[in-house]
Amino acid sequence: MDTTWVLVADKSHAKLYTMKGRVGALTLEQDWDHEASRKHEQELTSDLPGRAFDRMGDARHAMGQQVEPKDHEAELFAHQLIAEMDRGRVANAFNHLSLVAPPEFLGLLRKQCSSALGQLVSDTVDKNLVFEDSETVRDHLSGAL
Repeated sequence: MDTTWVLVADKSHAKLYTMKGRVGALTLEQDWDHEASRKHEQELTSDLPGRAFDRMGDARHAMGQQVEPKDHEAELFAHQLIAEMDRGRVANAFNHLSLVAPPEFLGLLRKQCSSALGQLVSDTVDKNLVFEDSETVRDHLSGAL
């Protein structure tokens, strides 16, 4: 019988459900909480970026960061979650993977997927359902399956 893993996530929380067959009930298997994603920007940075002088003239300006700290934490969390999904793939724990997340985080999850894991992604739902019950999540999957 086919097993589907359903990852329901946002930038700071995630739940992994399993579903036997394509019409079964969802069973909660694991719950993640990424506290760093909920911190304020100033808590994630030790100090302000440095200051630099222009080559010409007396102007000074702050040096910018490549990636905002909150965005970096979201990327780290997406990487952690997809690494868990990939371990499940290697262990043949599931045949299909469904990803449920807000659009921006769903993009981060897709970006982290290897090609082998990406082939197992059978559907995606771009909604934040991480705090909804399993029946509500299942109802949203019905349209995608």
